[in-house]
Amino acid sequence: MKAPTKFIEEKIVPSVSKLTNFKYFVALRSGFLSIMSLTLIGSLFVLVLNFPIPGYADFMSRIFGAGWSTLLSQATSATYDIFGVMTAATFAFYLAREYKMNELQNMILAIVAYIVVTPKNTILKSGEVVTGVLPFTWLGTKGVITALLIGTMTVEINRLCIKKHLVIKMPDSVPDAVSQSFSSLIPGLLIVVACLAINGVCSVFGSSLHEMIYKVIQTPLQGITGTAGAMVIVAGLNGLFWWFGIHPTVINSLLYPLLNANAIENYELFKAGKLTVNTGHIGVTPMLDQFATMGGAGCTIGLIIAMFLVAKSERLKATEKLSAVPCLFNINEPIIFGVPIVFNPQMLIPIILAPMVGVILPIIAIKTGFMPMFTGVTIPWATPPVISGFLLCGWQGAVVQLVAIALITLIYYPFVVALDKQYLAEEKKNK
Repeated sequence: MKAPTKFIEEKIVPSVSKLTNFKYFVALRSGFLSIMSLTLIGSLFVLVLNFPIPGYADFMSRIFGAGWSTLLSQATSATYDIFGVMTAATFAFYLAREYKMNELQNMILAIVAYIVVTPKNTILKSGEVVTGVLPFTWLGTKGVITALLIGTMTVEINRLCIKKHLVIKMPDSVPDAVSQSFSSLIPGLLIVVACLAINGVCSVFGSSLHEMIYKVIQTPLQGITGTAGAMVIVAGLNGLFWWFGIHPTVINSLLYPLLNANAIENYELFKAGKLTVNTGHIGVTPMLDQFATMGGAGCTIGLIIAMFLVAKSERLKATEKLSAVPCLFNINEPIIFGVPIVFNPQMLIPIILAPMVGVILPIIAIKTGFMPMFTGVTIPWATPPVISGFLLCGWQGAVVQLVAIALITLIYYPFVVALDKQYLAEEKKNK
């Protein structure tokens, strides 16, 4: 095992680490995290609108009147339905930071560019076309891939202009804010012209950039990531990456915007009364955050319980005490590096298998109709297991998590027994 481990440590890990630190991945991760608060705020109102207790909606209507849900729905629209434009803005901001460019200037230009390529009309249910409006359809999650492309184009055109000295430079005596405004004139003009040219090309095909990208790229990607099989594979890969001691940024930075879009599409279907296992997405943010990472990456809550049941070595006992409380809130760095799990051959199988089981069980529960589909609610990743299951899917979600924790504990159990014996022998030898 030493030879393969050495090869992985010396060859593969540095390569993956470089990819993880690639400017675009860093910008994507940072941009997504910066707008997570938007989705969490929106999800809070979704949760209030659809709290998983029988008779809750009728109770709220009796107290606040029949229009209470319409009022609160405005908050979800104000957060969920601008996800696309916020993605363009934050991605451009952090990509500019990676290139050591003016972040605010690039963010503003990205918003302008995004609005330029967004259709200014919508079709009513009656079939009437209304012009001079910005439809939420393309400002929200359906515009995520377009947002990333627009953010990239904005920053790269700006960077090219700076490199080729195609910027207006003002004397040093001019205030910095004024100087920055003038320096963005030529790049801004080129960006807007490029967007208009894109609109012109798309209009030849009777479409828009948003519509073309959504049909050709985003819909297939969301379809793939929204499947049960994709979730199982991603859960296993996340565990594998952590075994290498690498945060799975390469996967998650690309995946989470799509999973978030899937979650919001589920909410739209839920509002329309059309959410079913056939119409909705199983692959959503909570599937990874609340089921594949119970107790932290690798579903290590099962590892903690197994250690509590069998650990006799001082090393595992100390790690268990240090890790127990953070693990309740899905923080598990102490156990990842304390056991350790990283590059520990005995922990390779369980850290891959456990999160896969954590995902497979809710998939089975949804497919069989025991647990309801995810309705678009997203909650903080640090929400403790069982509580998170209840908030997402009612008592059924809590039960599924409890059963999953029991199964995951059984997965870790024999490996903990073997590791504990090894550590006990080492401790006796060193006395």
